[in-house]
Amino acid sequence: MKPVIAITPEAITLKSRVDGCGAFCGVSYSEAIESAGGIPLILPLTTDRKILDHFLDGCDGLMLIGGGDVNPDRYGAKLSASLRQTLFGVDDGRDEMEIHLAKRALKRDLPVLGICRGIQVMNVAFGGTLIPHLTGHTNKRPTALAHRLDWDKPIHLPICRHVNTSHHQAVDRLATGFEVVARAPDGVIEAVEWPGKRFFCAVQFHPERLVKVAPQFLRLFEAFVSSARGPGSRRSRKTRSGPVGCGAGPRSRSARGRAR
Repeated sequence: MKPVIAITPEAITLKSRVDGCGAFCGVSYSEAIESAGGIPLILPLTTDRKILDHFLDGCDGLMLIGGGDVNPDRYGAKLSASLRQTLFGVDDGRDEMEIHLAKRALKRDLPVLGICRGIQVMNVAFGGTLIPHLTGHTNKRPTALAHRLDWDKPIHLPICRHVNTSHHQAVDRLATGFEVVARAPDGVIEAVEWPGKRFFCAVQFHPERLVKVAPQFLRLFEAFVSSARGPGSRRSRKTRSGPVGCGAGPRSRSARGRAR
């Protein structure tokens, strides 16, 4: 049974459509999960917690992808007018959705991988803050290995010595529970892990864009998907208590008789 990985989408607006507000997920994210041996499941944009929990019930892992900025109100930032002009793609519904999913996944010890915005929203979800704007970390070539990383004994994440870069925000004050395992040469946090969990990790770079370029980036997704096969996966939950995700149907007459 291949692990099913839930993927949160970006919130987009298409001006060419009457109903133009919707969800989008770049194909490189889903292809990376497929290449690593998982089944990608792109979630709908919703803040309905019962629906989100239902999806988590039927999945083995969660991936939080890149996209627009987290609303600075979420981490208590008081931005100047000039800094507010640097914000883009802020969507309160997506913030609420991903913060809920991150918290639920941690509580369930469900494997999670955050990418770019993903590391930022995971940090904010647990009380951390962000640098609202920084320069020098946006490269127009999405697959260019723009700078090296300095690693510090990661537990789960494979070491990638050189990475791409495409962000204007970053983790500032780290949320309690996370540990920094990689930094850029200028000190910007590039990778974090939550010790004691099956896989609760995030990176600031974009490994999904590099899977077809260098094998070390595929190994990152393989480590994530592999963690979703272990204890706590749908397979192990099904073995212990029957099918999950859709609720048990009515028992047969013979089964009711045996239960008496």
